[in-house]
Amino acid sequence: MAEDRFRSFLELADAYVRGKDFHITTRVGSTQPGVLIMAPHGGKIEARTAEIADATAGQEYSCYLFEAKLPTNNKVEMHIASEKYDVPEALTAVATADFVIALHGRRDGDDPENIWMGGLDVEFSKHIGSALHETGGFTVRYNPPAFKGTHPQNICNRGTSNAGVQLEIPMALREEFRKTPAREARFVDCLRAAIASYRKGREE
Repeated sequence: MAEDRFRSFLELADAYVRGKDFHITTRVGSTQPGVLIMAPHGGKIEARTAEIADATAGQEYSCYLFEAKLPTNNKVEMHIASEKYDVPEALTAVATADFVIALHGRRDGDDPENIWMGGLDVEFSKHIGSALHETGGFTVRYNPPAFKGTHPQNICNRGTSNAGVQLEIPMALREEFRKTPAREARFVDCLRAAIASYRKGREE
């Protein structure tokens, strides 16, 4: 896999035009602003992640989306590593978030089925993974071989608790979502229910 061209958003923004080459969307949740759903590499970097994050956030949860729009080579030109992620809007969003869930897409490799669960909030990660598997029928893998999301500077771990959740969705499943919207809706419903039940449990 080719290395990222840019080491920071500042470098990227000097080369490309916001609103044309990439879009950034943020909104504060209407009733649960402390829950943040993110797609740091949406658009043509990791397909479908922005759409899934947007639907999961709905109106009640906060949302951050970065969507790359270049004709080609988005994964090299537009990808900023999660542990170096410094988009100002993203940093502002995580600064007040109690729960951060970052959605990513990965290549299938030798595991085209499992959603890789990561992040430093192991309890929340396992809660989400269990809900996706038991309710939605999705297969998940804990402690994956890569993309563990455990670096303290990973954007998912920069909320108020310094521990968040990272999901790596394989390309095969994202392609299935694109072809079968009902399957994607099932995933979103399971994820939203898992977030709601976890928050309720923490408040009781």
